[in-house]
Order: sequence, then structure tokens, then C-alpha cells
Amino acid sequence: MKITCLHTADVHIATFDALFAKAGFQGVVRHVVRADLLARAREEGAEAARADLRQAVAALGDAGSVLCTCSTLGPLVDDMAQADPRLLRIDRPLMENAARLGGRVLVVLCLESTRRATCDLLERAASELDRKVQPELLLCAEVWPLFEAGQTAAFSRAIAARIRQALSETPDISAVVLAQASMMGAADDLVDVTVPVLSSPQLAVDRAIEIARS
Repeated sequence: MKITCLHTADVHIATFDALFAKAGFQGVVRHVVRADLLARAREEGAEAARADLRQAVAALGDAGSVLCTCSTLGPLVDDMAQADPRLLRIDRPLMENAARLGGRVLVVLCLESTRRATCDLLERAASELDRKVQPELLLCAEVWPLFEAGQTAAFSRAIAARIRQALSETPDISAVVLAQASMMGAADDLVDVTVPVLSSPQLAVDRAIEIARS
């Protein structure tokens, strides 16, 4: 079995190697990093990166299942997956889980370019599962430079602090969704909160393994 992870930052490689090992995956995991895809999507909109993404996936060759770990590119991956079911956008399993919980969901993200892709997917997942959700958006754009500088611990702590503040000010939250893979570490700083805190990487890894096995 083979799985290829398509990333837009090198920092994700070690994280996903650890997650596949934790899941007990015995196959081959390959990593391809294309930072240019996210850069173009942020500058010109996700649609501008469509042709480059298609070329990147085509260049993978015999890649097995393909997990795209960039939330911004998610809608493009979903479109391509209709014709190529080996493709998986990282946040689809996450949003399906959030939709099952229903209610008022705090959706946390750092990139404005990810907002529409994230919220559209949550609403689509809720519709597919016949659930009702009310997204509450928390944009933490000011902490993204910490991630870009490789200060991942400080990045996670800053996100967790913003989430704690939002939970204290917003009643009846049913779940917190860490909408970008880079945010996974914030869950460790929120183990004491009373609502579920969901992140995408492990859920996506488990789904990618299912696809590879099928």
C-alpha cells in the first residue's frame, strides 16, 4: 500500500509521519511539498491554483491514495475527487464529525483564504448527514506569522488562548473545530475544556488508510 501526502509546508512532514506510525500503517508514505500552490491561492484565490494542482497530482504518478493537507485547496481537491476517488481533502473527515455533533460549532482558522472553503464544507457535510449546524467563525490571522517562523509551540498556545476567550464569550458551543492541520497542537492546550476539540490530521490519516486499503 502507498499513500502520498501533498503539503504546502515542510513542517507537516514529521507530523504526518508520526500520525501514520501511530495509526499502525505498514505501507509507504511519500511526501511532496508545493508551497507555491498555497502562495498562489492566497494571492489570487483558490481557483487560480486549479491547473497547477492538477499538474501536481498528475506528476505524482503511482501515488496510491493522495491526501492534500492544505485546507485552502480543499474545494479543488473535492472537485477532482469526483473523478479520482483516491484523492482526499484533509478537512472532510473533520467536518463530517463536526456535522454529526451539530449545534453551534466554533470554527477556528488563521488564513482568510481558507474561510469560504472551510465553512462551505461544514455546511455541505451537515446537509449530507441531515444535521443542523450554526458555524461561529474565529479568525486568528494575527498568530499565523508564528507558524511561518517555525514557532509552533507559541503558535498553538496563542490559538488556545483565543479559543478560551471565545468560549467564555459565546454560549452553547457544541464543538471546537481546528480547521487547519497546522493548528493540531492547540488541542493539547485545551484538554480541560468541556466541549469536544476536533482537529483534522489524525481523522484524515485514518481515512487515507481506508482509501489505500480499498
